[in-house]
Amino acid sequence: MTYTLAGLPMFGGLGEERLRALEAVGRERRYGAGQVLCTEGDPADQLIVLLEGRVKAGRVSAEGREVVLAVEAAPVAFDKTALLVDGPHRATRTAMTAVRVAYLPRAAVMELVASEPSVAARMLRTLAATVRDLDERLLDAATRDVPSRVASWLVRRCAGGRVPLHGGQAGLGAEIGATRVSVNRALRGFERRGLIEIGAGEVVVLDPRLLAHLAAVPTPPP
Repeated sequence: MTYTLAGLPMFGGLGEERLRALEAVGRERRYGAGQVLCTEGDPADQLIVLLEGRVKAGRVSAEGREVVLAVEAAPVAFDKTALLVDGPHRATRTAMTAVRVAYLPRAAVMELVASEPSVAARMLRTLAATVRDLDERLLDAATRDVPSRVASWLVRRCAGGRVPLHGGQAGLGAEIGATRVSVNRALRGFERRGLIEIGAGEVVVLDPRLLAHLAAVPTPPP
C-alpha cells in the first residue's frame, strides 16, 4: 500500500517512514463490481483511498434518477472536503470494477495536514482543481449545447490522445447533463468529420485543435 499512497498528490512529498506509519493505522478492503464503498449522507470519518480499479460517484435526484458526478480511477482519495469539515459523504461511490481500497482514520490524516506543510499545500491544490472542474461543468451545462459540451469534456481529458469512457456514453452523458442518445449523436457527428475515432470503451481524439474550437463556442441565445 505504501507506494500506492505515495502516488497520491497529497502524499507525494512524504518520506517512506511517514507513509509506512500511515499505512499501519489504515485498513484495506476489496470490493467486487457493483458494491458500494460509501453512501451519500454517511459520516466521512475516514479518508477513502482507491488503490486499484475504478469507482463512480453518484447522487440521487428528487425524481429518483441517479446523477453520475464522476468516474475515477486509482490512485485517488475521496471526499477530502468532507474530511476537513467533519461532514458527511457527499456522494455514493460504487465500484465499477473489482477494487482495492484503503481506509485511513481522519485523526491520522488531519495530524499529517497539521504537521506537514507539503501535505496541506498539495491538498489545497487538489481541492482547487476539483472546484475549477465543477465550475467548468456548470458553465458547460448553462451555456453550451450537447455537442459543444461533449467536445469540452473530451478536450479536458485528451492530453494523451485517448480518452477512456469508463462509464460508457451513458456515464459521459450523466456527467454533462445529457442523454446517452444525444451524446452518441454528438460523438458520431465528430467521427464523421474526422475529429475523433470511437473505439471500444474509449475515444481517440484525432484533431484536438478543431475540437477545442467547437468546445469554446457557446450556445447562441434564444
